Amino acid sequence: MKIIAHRGASALRPENTIVSFDLAIESGFKLIELDIHLSKDDVPVVIHDETVDRTTNGTGKISSMRLSEIKKLNSGANFNSKINFNETIPTLSEIIKRYKNSSHIFIEIKSKDKKIIPILSEILNKNNLSNNINNDTLLTRIPGVSIISFDIKQLILSKKILPNLNHGYLVRVAEVEHINFCKKYGFLGIFPYIKSINSDFVNLAKSANLFVGAWGLINDEEIYLAKKLGLSGITVDNPLDVNTKLQRFNI
Repeated sequence: MKIIAHRGASALRPENTIVSFDLAIESGFKLIELDIHLSKDDVPVVIHDETVDRTTNGTGKISSMRLSEIKKLNSGANFNSKINFNETIPTLSEIIKRYKNSSHIFIEIKSKDKKIIPILSEILNKNNLSNNINNDTLLTRIPGVSIISFDIKQLILSKKILPNLNHGYLVRVAEVEHINFCKKYGFLGIFPYIKSINSDFVNLAKSANLFVGAWGLINDEEIYLAKKLGLSGITVDNPLDVNTKLQRFNI
């Protein structure tokens, strides 16, 4: 079962920052997940929320701010730690440049602006990351990129523009219709909330050659469940801790 570092090692470092991704990769977890929104001047930036309020010392919507304004903010300002972090919000291009040879990057499209898809495509093309050959299921090869989203419209558009990349569908509830969506549109992965998954769903998804991931794991019982179900991968905030616990479980 693959461990995907959710916004980096985000339990230990400010989420979606260079220090968070560095810690994950330096600790041996080379599958990293991040979120992208589009700035007012059409630059994809790496942040989860549509506003900067929760994670920085600023306020306002990403879509109403230019990159020059965004770069003035401290993305570590609100992180609960004894360490004082001073981290800028990275652009997707900065992340790609830094990690493209050492990791597999799961890019979650958060923005609902359709313009972000061709801009994303251009960035990946420039970095020779848009022509991975599709196989029967989602691959996590390094170097590599996968596109994921809860937004089915954005995911369909991304698959159309980037047909040779892995795509994965994030869902809040594991339902058969979501497997059918993946088969219909050529998505290679399905990522439901952990508590909604059962063995029947996993078996059905795997019979469709889907990579079956999960998100939202917060305790030992959920980590144990993921391993017992035989999931393909899990997205977690503290990959180091989860890896230690997985090794203790005797299944």
